[in-house]
Amino acid sequence: MIWNLIGVLISGLSMGGIAALLVKISRKRLPRWIIPITAGLGMFGYLMYYDFAWYGWKQSQLPDGVTILEEQRNSTFFRPWSYVTPAVNYFSFIDDDYRRFQQNGQHLIQYYYYEMFHEYKDRLETTLYIMNCEEAEQVQLDENRSVAGQPEPIERNGLLHRTLCP
Repeated sequence: MIWNLIGVLISGLSMGGIAALLVKISRKRLPRWIIPITAGLGMFGYLMYYDFAWYGWKQSQLPDGVTILEEQRNSTFFRPWSYVTPAVNYFSFIDDDYRRFQQNGQHLIQYYYYEMFHEYKDRLETTLYIMNCEEAEQVQLDENRSVAGQPEPIERNGLLHRTLCP
């Protein structure tokens, strides 16, 4: 987060400096108010660039074998450009490091479900699940690998089921 703040400040100072140079070169024919306006536009430009580049940057950091299941694009008041074209600020994925096993004649798969959130500080949530392929349901496990909730149905033709269940 501190690097984003530094990037915003550098962008604002750079664009404001260019505008000040243009005012000086034009022998003050350009109005001086162009300097803070240009600095503000430079700051917003950096924030827009970071907002739209975040998803691609995070995707490039993922290991091979990852399947992205869902992407969400939301508009927020503090990102006015998101009302025109919202950027991806959430995605969920699974990796290919899951465990298949049989129990009581049921085909079960134990896997981690990852959720990445683009907020003021990036957040990654990891949840362990067991999926029953025949029943098309999954149940969440806690850190001790014991059942932490009720079984949840999943779509048989959904990407999660199609990826994990042959």
